[in-house]
Amino acid sequence: MPGTAPTGRRAVIVGNGPSVDAMPPAFWSRLAGMQGDRGCLLIGTNRVLCLKSLRDVRWDVLVIRDGYRDLWLDPEWGTRYHEELWKPHPVWKVGPANERVTHCDEFVRFEPGWQGQRVLDHNKEAAVMQNPSVVLMAANWAWLQGARELLLVGVDYHGGHARMRPPYAAAETGWAGQYDGCVPERIESYFRAAREGVKAGGGRMLNLSTASRLKALGRCRWDKVFPACESR
Repeated sequence: MPGTAPTGRRAVIVGNGPSVDAMPPAFWSRLAGMQGDRGCLLIGTNRVLCLKSLRDVRWDVLVIRDGYRDLWLDPEWGTRYHEELWKPHPVWKVGPANERVTHCDEFVRFEPGWQGQRVLDHNKEAAVMQNPSVVLMAANWAWLQGARELLLVGVDYHGGHARMRPPYAAAETGWAGQYDGCVPERIESYFRAAREGVKAGGGRMLNLSTASRLKALGRCRWDKVFPACESR
């Protein structure tokens, strides 16, 4: 397992919404050219390891907000994912300090409000924003690692789930239809608080998801923040 958590000036955080499938291959290839010593972290959340369009993506960090048994309606699918894909993956893994069942390298606790700096408790564990979304957990963790530009993909709040590859494609996540209407105000408020916290710290947070209903974050085309010249 890696010994220290990676750092970077920019982070792309990937949720599990259907806009993941809408991102063109050029996006992922251009992003790959920005990873490593170019200072860009690619952070996957929850079920990204079984998403069909992300099979060849090279992750820097994986983040889970709840226990692995909660990822699917039937907890046996979560157990299979944990054993077959999550645990063997060699990158740095971050999980919740209040639920330590998932195999992780680092656990973080949840505190109200955007956490602008790393403050360790008696267990030497940092805090991130208390949140209703693993994407916000990952974004705040990336901020603590030095990222000042936070770019979100797969944060749609409508349209179901990104496609999974077999055998996970046959499993129910348990929240089908949950976001058929408007994004709940509670969720919007958490994203607004995160946006303002990032802005106050001199950074920016943008949503690259192609058809997101989330109003709290500004939207941007991926090729505007990753122009072709950056990958050279």
